[in-house]
Amino acid sequence: MPNRTLLFFLPASLLLFGSCSRNIYPDRSQFLKDGEPVPTVRLDYYKSVQGRPGQDSTLAVALAISGGGSRAANFGMGVLLGLEQLQLDGGEDMLGQVDYISTVSGGGFAGGAYAAALYEHQYFQRPEPFRLSDYLPRQIRDGLARSYTGVLLRANFDPRLWFSYADDGDALERAIDEQVLGFGRRRKRDGSRTRSLILRDFFVPAGSTGPVSFPMFITNSSTVNTMTIFPFTPDILERYHINGYTHRLRAVKRDSLDPFTIPLAVGIKASGSFPVLISNTTLRSRYSPERPFLHLIDGAMTENIGYYTALEILKQEDSRRSKVLLVVDADAAGNRFTFSKREAALFSLGVLSRLPSSGLDARRATLVNDIRAVCRQYGITPVFFSFNILLHDNTALPPESIELKPEQERLIKLLAQKSPLSEADRQILYELLTHIGTKYTITPNEQELLLLSGQLIVQMQEEELRKAMQHLNGDKQKTVPK
Repeated sequence: MPNRTLLFFLPASLLLFGSCSRNIYPDRSQFLKDGEPVPTVRLDYYKSVQGRPGQDSTLAVALAISGGGSRAANFGMGVLLGLEQLQLDGGEDMLGQVDYISTVSGGGFAGGAYAAALYEHQYFQRPEPFRLSDYLPRQIRDGLARSYTGVLLRANFDPRLWFSYADDGDALERAIDEQVLGFGRRRKRDGSRTRSLILRDFFVPAGSTGPVSFPMFITNSSTVNTMTIFPFTPDILERYHINGYTHRLRAVKRDSLDPFTIPLAVGIKASGSFPVLISNTTLRSRYSPERPFLHLIDGAMTENIGYYTALEILKQEDSRRSKVLLVVDADAAGNRFTFSKREAALFSLGVLSRLPSSGLDARRATLVNDIRAVCRQYGITPVFFSFNILLHDNTALPPESIELKPEQERLIKLLAQKSPLSEADRQILYELLTHIGTKYTITPNEQELLLLSGQLIVQMQEEELRKAMQHLNGDKQKTVPK
């Protein structure tokens, strides 16, 4: 039997004949019964983020940042920097008006780097006003340039992990905590007293006397067994009865666990645990004594943009507020061919390799229209930041071939100088951006191009963004209680 036929026959036989049990043992102890809604974030569980200093309480803004590995992390950071460069009529920058950040996979690195910068500005008691751009050379650029693929590879060859429950995914979680979320920086000052960023830093319980200092930061994962979205927030963790997790390669288990104390790095890593390539995140739960574990994988398996959670939050916001949804989409599937050069049937393993992202790709064709339709229904104004903005009203044709490194360096120079790009240059830039792979590693040229392109696309969307942020959906003079 040819090897290719054998490789197909064995899994096919398992599928056909692997379920021949003679007895059925009914079990109705599922967390989600058939047809029940999936738990979503409840705003009434928390103090309002509208009470933050400098907030326009008549405006509710949610920012969603998609997955896409280091490509999404750096493009998302570029959009954040671009938002900071635009000011509202009152002098406040647009980034400071973002109340909720909802991320998936690599987008969580951008959100995490921003959250860490906000936190450390207070932690180190810096007297100057906060500017995200000040933190780009200080810490963000390095944290988002790290090869987290290297972390995963080294973990698989680490004998210390071979004989423990810790795995490559747990090593990635520790690296996120160290580099993206700044544990290493804070440890240099405070030594053993240093703690990781926890959910309580970004979610303040309702009824608490403590101040609300930062926007809410939500990472989104997928549950393995039911493939449902899992926003990593204290109220969701409580509803799933979570009482254990692994952090910095150490297992934590408590009979009664305050969900506000769970480290933020656990959520970022869970959201980016791409199936097969990165070990899933395992949480402990009190819900079922017979099944005490909850397995989480990459949020892209259910929704790769982060918009669903952002929309669910904005729906709960006071109806008197103007509501804006900012969507950062770093997906690079736009260049994928519909047709193939190959006549013969595809090898089964080749088809299998496409399955993890098949649902995600299938939804892309209607994604923007679907988001717009839901937003209209709930009075929300969406604004999109994606690579294909570069092609809008662009009649130039892309060149037959592009010299990668020279064109990267030429466009980086133009973007850094804020020189206007021709339509032909925007075509080339689109090709360069969409050919950056989905990976947890990045070259210096790729990073710089993504950071600058995120800022450029914000500038290209400035008119639409200003219309959304200047309360055109309502009376600017209205007052809304915080």
